[in-house]
Order: sequence, then structure tokens, then C-alpha cells
Amino acid sequence: MDGQHQRSRTIPRIAVAVILAALLGCAGSAWAAPGDVIEEIIAQVNDRIIVLSEYHRSLESLRQELEQSGATGLELESRFREESQNVLRELVDHELLVQKALELGLNADTDVVKRLDEIRQSMNLPTMEALEEAVAGQGMIYEDFKQNLRDSFLTQWVIQREVGSRIQVAPEEIKAYYDGHQGDLVQPEGVELQQILISTEEKTAEELPALRQKAAEVLAKAKAGEDFAALARQNSDDASAGRAGNVGFIESASLSPEIAAAIASLERNSISDIIETRYGLMILKVLSRTQGGVPTLAESETRIHERLYLERIQPAMREYLTTLRQEGFISIKPGYVDSGAIPAQASIR
Repeated sequence: MDGQHQRSRTIPRIAVAVILAALLGCAGSAWAAPGDVIEEIIAQVNDRIIVLSEYHRSLESLRQELEQSGATGLELESRFREESQNVLRELVDHELLVQKALELGLNADTDVVKRLDEIRQSMNLPTMEALEEAVAGQGMIYEDFKQNLRDSFLTQWVIQREVGSRIQVAPEEIKAYYDGHQGDLVQPEGVELQQILISTEEKTAEELPALRQKAAEVLAKAKAGEDFAALARQNSDDASAGRAGNVGFIESASLSPEIAAAIASLERNSISDIIETRYGLMILKVLSRTQGGVPTLAESETRIHERLYLERIQPAMREYLTTLRQEGFISIKPGYVDSGAIPAQASIR
């Protein structure tokens, strides 16, 4: 959307890295089978191994993540040098959590199938076979892709069950934080939106009537109560289609005049008429509105709870993973650094 800026949340790297390591490019550790010809083993975590190519993929994913955050030049190299010291630790942590999930009898097969179908729909692919071809077209092995999804679910569940469920944030703590951090809670006026965009860029005059007809049909379905998220996935030409049309929070000052006017009177969960923009024909749904200034305690509770929870889960995760390390067997090849190593940890010779 023209001039929009999405509000972002900073989550501690351990929470992201441990929970989503499989989706950031590591293909999952391999079983070591007798007689197999395998590449260089750099770590062993109980009866599983981590190989050099996984480590290199994680390093490359880290660099891409830093580049996407806007880091360049010396800043990029400095942050990469610092954060790369934890890459092997995160691979080991990830493997420990997956193994713990299997020990607990957790099974993510149903959730993986559902998630794969959501990905297929977001990519507007007709069949699961088409999704498999699309994955292969990105240079990935489909079974590895599925395993990464499975591992992601499993690690999240272990964290929620074994760590997150034990972190409590009392109402009086939320109230104390609110009273002491009002300056940090000031928020801009803005709106959270979903959108469907029927693109008219590079279209001829002869094509426009059909596009307007399509937009009118989609709008009619949305106003009749059909699921806006599904309509966005199926019809929107914008990149946000893969996120069910979600474009996030946008400050009022960043809205283009035509969009601001079109949604000015819309209440929560209301849908706009068709808005003609230079990008195409846009339909917007207002998910929420935010008044500028310091929100009330009731409006701030969820935000404060999340902030305090994230502050506490990082050390709690490290403590839990240290316990898993103490209970298991971890061996690291000399020359590689596991920043989460405990004194009794062995080395691969």
C-alpha cells in the first residue's frame, strides 16, 4: 500500500532461532546408519548427527536474515561475526527439542498436512503435486521441507509445554509495569488492515472492464459474509495474499489520502467499497483501530503481558536447554564452537 509502514515487534533471537530453525534453511539432522557415505560430521546429539552442510546453510540463513533487516557493510559483517558464534548452539538446541518431542510422544503429522495445504492455497496452486513441484523448483527436497515443518511444530509444542506454561505474569506485575513505563507505551494513531488488490498495472484499457467486474464480484462476496482471508488468498495480486491479506498496523499519517478517506468511517470488521489506486482496485477490511497517545491499562494488558513473558522465556529456555544437555550426550568436533556447551560436553575426535 502506498506509503504504508507496518509496526514490527522485536522477539529475542533465541525464541526465533530455536522455534523456527528448521524453516530458516537447516534440513534437519540425519540418522547415522552403518555403511552410509556421509559428509563431515561436526556434532553428535545423542543418537543424531549434525553435518557441515547444515551448519553452512544456517550461516547463510543468518546472513540473509541480517541483510533483510537492513544491515550492510561493516555493520553487517560485525553483526554476522557476533551472531554466527551461536549458530551451532542453535542447531544443537533445535535437535534437543525435536528429540524431546519424540520422547513425549508428540505427533505433528495432521498439523503438517494442514499447513502444507495453507501454503498451497496462499501460492494459488491447484494441487499438492503442484506444491511439491514448486518446492523442488526452489532447489529443496520436498520430504526435507515437510520434515522442517514437522520439526517446527514439535519444537514449538515442547517450548509451550515444558517452558512457556510455567511462566506466570501476575495482574499486579502488569499494573506496576504500566504505571512505571507510560512513556514506552505511547502509540501512534493508526489502523490494522486486510486487503485484496486486483492489480491494474501494465493492463490495457480493454482489460480494465473485466478486472472491475472481478473486483465487484469479490466485494459482493466479502460483504455477503464470505471469509475475507480466503478471498484474499484466492484473488489478491498483492504479496500480502500469502498472509491472508494482512498488511498489519499502519499509522494514520502514512495512509494515502484516497485510502484514508475510504476507511475514515469504517468500524472494526467493516469492509470498504472498491478503492481505485495507482496499483489497482483495492478492497480493505478494518481489523482494529488505535487511538494515539497512552492507551488505557485494559488496552495495554496484552502488550505488557507479551513483553514480560518474552523477557522471562529467554533465560528460562536457556536453563531448560542446559538441563537437556546435562541429561543427554553431546559431542562437538574440535574447531567448531558451541556457545551453549556445558563443562562435561565431549568432543568428536
